[in-house]
Amino acid sequence: MPATRPAHAEMELRNRCTRWLNGHRPLRSMRESLLALAELPEAAQALDVYGEGEAMQALEAQVAELLGKPAARFFHKGVAAQLAALRVHCGDGDGPVALHPQSHIAVDEAEAFEKLMGLRGLRIGRVDHAPNIEDLMAEPEHPAVVVVELPLRRGGFLLPSWEDLTLISGWCRQVGVPLHVDAARLWEAAAHYGRPLAEIAALADSVYVSFYKGLGGLAGSVLVGSENFIAATAPWQTRLAGNVYTLYPMVLSALDGLRRRLPHMGAWRERARTLAAQLVAEPGWQVAPAPPQTNSFQLHLPAAPGRLREALLDVARQRGFWLGARAVASHRIEGGAMVEVVIGEAADDWTDDEALAAWRAAVAQAGG
Repeated sequence: MPATRPAHAEMELRNRCTRWLNGHRPLRSMRESLLALAELPEAAQALDVYGEGEAMQALEAQVAELLGKPAARFFHKGVAAQLAALRVHCGDGDGPVALHPQSHIAVDEAEAFEKLMGLRGLRIGRVDHAPNIEDLMAEPEHPAVVVVELPLRRGGFLLPSWEDLTLISGWCRQVGVPLHVDAARLWEAAAHYGRPLAEIAALADSVYVSFYKGLGGLAGSVLVGSENFIAATAPWQTRLAGNVYTLYPMVLSALDGLRRRLPHMGAWRERARTLAAQLVAEPGWQVAPAPPQTNSFQLHLPAAPGRLREALLDVARQRGFWLGARAVASHRIEGGAMVEVVIGEAADDWTDDEALAAWRAAVAQAGG
């Protein structure tokens, strides 16, 4: 048997808990996950094969309709979807690609758009600020494509104002530059704007959405746009090893997430705001943004990251409350830590007072 890794022990501890702060209640085993998928009505359909399948095409059609676009394509991974989108938008050139320096494409994808696609990035905008039209117009070089992430996760799940978003879209159309929206969390962001998903997506030429974050799917994503654009991404999907033989577990979980969790995004945003209001009232604690714009926010605490991480694990062992196990250095509190809080259906199992008490215990144990 292979050696047990620290991550395996953390997962076992998480599964032993009875309450979880972030996201949705975890499925505790592969068997439990597969049995849940088998209960879905679409599970009786045939398996998809190389992108062709009744359930997969139904998912693509549903997302295209929700986002008001003519065509959609399912990708096994968002990295592949966005690389294909950027390559098609840039044609045979090297870009440049205008994007925020904290964007997922720039930070979390190992610079694949530059290293793998040979594109060149223009990092536009200020750290911990949502992009705006001034940032774009201040760049002297003309981009081949503009990318906006909704919300900007690394900046604290920040969203540009509706005015800024429409101005960016208008500028792109005026100068003939395609706008691509990295909307992995568009489902969560729509509640902030109070507008239909299609109205938000209408500002962009292409949009990518994810299924395994707020919707709680296994994995997978969809890219939407014009029929010509989506057709042009097909060969790039193959080149990026994305034309997988069958993807039905991802497809089933995506359909389930749209059906069961999409309707609750507004309520989860409001729950995040009420919890954040209690947390930020603690001396020395900070929330960013305040108030949260989506169901997710950053919590900055006066405790060293390493000590806080160990305290979070102790809270899980002693109280059965999984607050997370990831704490990084805070840029807002000197010597402090930052954790992300994401509200989903698991929040139904605790009150804000209970969550506050658990966080107080962790910070106290960490010496904060």
